[in-house]
Amino acid sequence: MSHSKLIPMSRKQVVVLLYPGCIPFEVALTAELLSGQYDVVNATPDGEDIPELPGLRLKAELSYSEVDVRKCAAILVPGGDPKAVVENRETDRILREADEANLLLAAICAGPLLLAKAGILKGRTVAHGYQNAQLEFLEPYFVGANLSDALFHADGNILTAKPDAHIEFAVEIACRLGAVDASKSGRVKDYYRGLLGRKTRQLALAILKNRDGKLLLHKAYDSKKAETFYRPLGGGIEFGETGVNAVIREIKEELDLEIIVDGEVSILENIFEYEGVPGHEIVLLYPSKFVDPKCYAIKELDIVESGKIISQAVWRSVQEIQSEGAKLYPLGIEKLVN
Repeated sequence: MSHSKLIPMSRKQVVVLLYPGCIPFEVALTAELLSGQYDVVNATPDGEDIPELPGLRLKAELSYSEVDVRKCAAILVPGGDPKAVVENRETDRILREADEANLLLAAICAGPLLLAKAGILKGRTVAHGYQNAQLEFLEPYFVGANLSDALFHADGNILTAKPDAHIEFAVEIACRLGAVDASKSGRVKDYYRGLLGRKTRQLALAILKNRDGKLLLHKAYDSKKAETFYRPLGGGIEFGETGVNAVIREIKEELDLEIIVDGEVSILENIFEYEGVPGHEIVLLYPSKFVDPKCYAIKELDIVESGKIISQAVWRSVQEIQSEGAKLYPLGIEKLVN
């Protein structure tokens, strides 16, 4: 018999599908970040607590059969060993109905197996925590799915990750659901990693110029300094990734546009403070060109982070920036672009 409690209906729910053998920590940060704006609800197969879960005791609030996706904004599936529910028809119902409603479906480590057996991964790309030997055994479930080695992957409304990317996973979900400011996602990730203001970052930025010699730049504002500044587009270099591949990937992610690197890299070191937090960057600057020449005619381009438009990229000359009383970062870039 279920002992589920009444859930306040003033806010949308985010349902966590707990099961015997799951690993709650993989979605714990996600639940923390979402709890300010959503009712995070634990569902178990029968609505009863799962006493053998390691760590903190988690209370069950719903049974799977009581989950109503019309009340939900997202469904979270932790990893672990889902064999206890791999034949559970209610998980299929929940996940299929949620997918049909285009709700956010987020699964980590072994969690994508439940999405696969619900039949919603055909033609989609997913990250996962399985080893090759395990995948051989599980191959019938993942027929039609593209299994990625990436730490994290977003494919439409489906977000998946390896367990070691649980912080990226949590912040991405929170950004997409509006619980975290997407423009500050990098800082939030560093905070939970314990690295905010304490690490040297490696960045790859694109130097994109139009025929008038103006640069395509991200315009931003530092409220602590009351300072407007501009910076070339690009972002962090991932482990095992070249700078060239990083800058091409970042522009694709931010602008959904293709570039080619067209020149020799320049390197700058940038020690700075942003919003009161110190930073230290090694910046690789790549002269680049848009594959499609029509891009140069667009006055402003939306910059997207975690599925959200966070700002616009604009064309500015060094002289225009100086006349605004604004700054161009990283320091020293003026000499390079001139």
